Amino acid sequence: MQIIWVSGPVGHIKKINLTLMDLILGVSFCALLLVLIGIGLQFFGFRMAIEYDPQIAARLGNLHSPVEIENLEAFYKLRLLEVNRHLEVNQQKINELVNLNKKLVDLATPAMIQSVKPKQAAVGGKFIPLSDPGNTRPLQLSSNLLGTLKSQEDYLNDVTGASQHYIQWLESKPITTPIKNTFSLSSEYGPRIDPFNSKQSFHSGLDFQSPAGTPIYATANGIVIKSTIDPSYGRLVSINHGDGYISRYAHALELYVREGAKVARGQLIGLIGVSGRSTGPHLHYEILKSGETIDPQEMIVGLKRLN
Repeated sequence: MQIIWVSGPVGHIKKINLTLMDLILGVSFCALLLVLIGIGLQFFGFRMAIEYDPQIAARLGNLHSPVEIENLEAFYKLRLLEVNRHLEVNQQKINELVNLNKKLVDLATPAMIQSVKPKQAAVGGKFIPLSDPGNTRPLQLSSNLLGTLKSQEDYLNDVTGASQHYIQWLESKPITTPIKNTFSLSSEYGPRIDPFNSKQSFHSGLDFQSPAGTPIYATANGIVIKSTIDPSYGRLVSINHGDGYISRYAHALELYVREGAKVARGQLIGLIGVSGRSTGPHLHYEILKSGETIDPQEMIVGLKRLN
């Protein structure tokens, strides 16, 4: 291939002879030069973008400056602290539920099975630590994890509230014995021979026989609706527990509560005596449901019947 080049005012003619190989080498060199220029521009361009506008660099090449990486690590550390806080709150709720369960056992479980404990659950699986202190990479925590923890926390709050409400309800029911000292049941609920006239009669409660002066305790939370002296019951206390339940404590030596007073389960309300229609020191204890007496042994937890 021959190239003729005319230049100058006098039309000076120059001739250049190019072979095919020279043409190929020239085109290749130009292409390589363009590639090198592009790489250089890209390298220095990203460096400048990172230095002056990191957001452009991130959009162009998915690059992050040291400041961005530091901020990202700080963000994930805050997320980790938030997760740990939720875990601590949930653990506190779990501990509270355990304590509530123990209280329920004391309130509503017969003594003969209180010592029975469930076997430990069979569990297993791969150990996956929540975080690795030696790992400097950002900990990727999804919002789903935090959402799950918050849902668990809400669930535990609901369960705890329900348990507390149940305990309050249970503490207002006469399910404990009115005597904590040693006692014996001298007469049960139901038909019997009257001790004064030897005739068939109906005994409307339980007789707890114990020495005179033995403390008498309220069997549940409630309000005193009667604190008086009755010809048959002697010194008598009646407590309204709500939901139609009333407990009566008769033949007392002394009374320590007045009508209208609020009493708590286990509160001292009097002492055993022989007042009223009684043959000796004992407590006549009744439970009424909607105005009708019921067998206290059906309500008292852990009380063994007489043989």
